[in-house]
Amino acid sequence: MCLNIGRAHACLNLKLQEELGAFHGLNYEDFTLLHRLLGAEGGCMPAADLARSLGLPISALIRKMVLLEKTGLAERTAGTDGDGLHAAIRPGGRKLMQAAVTTVEAICADAVKSLAPEGLSQINVALLALCHDDTPYA
Repeated sequence: MCLNIGRAHACLNLKLQEELGAFHGLNYEDFTLLHRLLGAEGGCMPAADLARSLGLPISALIRKMVLLEKTGLAERTAGTDGDGLHAAIRPGGRKLMQAAVTTVEAICADAVKSLAPEGLSQINVALLALCHDDTPYA
C-alpha cells in the first residue's frame, strides 16, 4: 500500500511540476513553501518551523529562500524579540500564489474526481496520520 501512495504522489507531483512551471514559473517545492507562508499569520513564520513543516533541513530552506528573495517572492527577516530567523511572503509572492493556488486546486480536483466524495475526508485523515501531523495544508 505504501508503494502505491508513493506512486500516486509521484504522478501528482509530476503533473503539478509541469503545470506550475508552465503557467506560473514555479516548481512544486517552491509552491508548497509559499503556500505555507501564505497560510501563516501575517504571511510570516519562524524558519525552523517552516523547514520542519516542509521536511527540510534548515540549510536547504535557506538555499530556497535565497532564490525566492532574488525573484521578490519571499524574504528572510529577523524575528521579533530576537527569536531567530523568519521567512515571509512578499506582495509579489502573494499575487503569484493567488493564480497558482487556482491552478493547483483544479489539478487536485481532477486528480480525485474518480474517488467517492464521501470517502475523501477519511482519505485525508489517513494521509495526515501517515505524516504524523494533523495540520492540513488547507
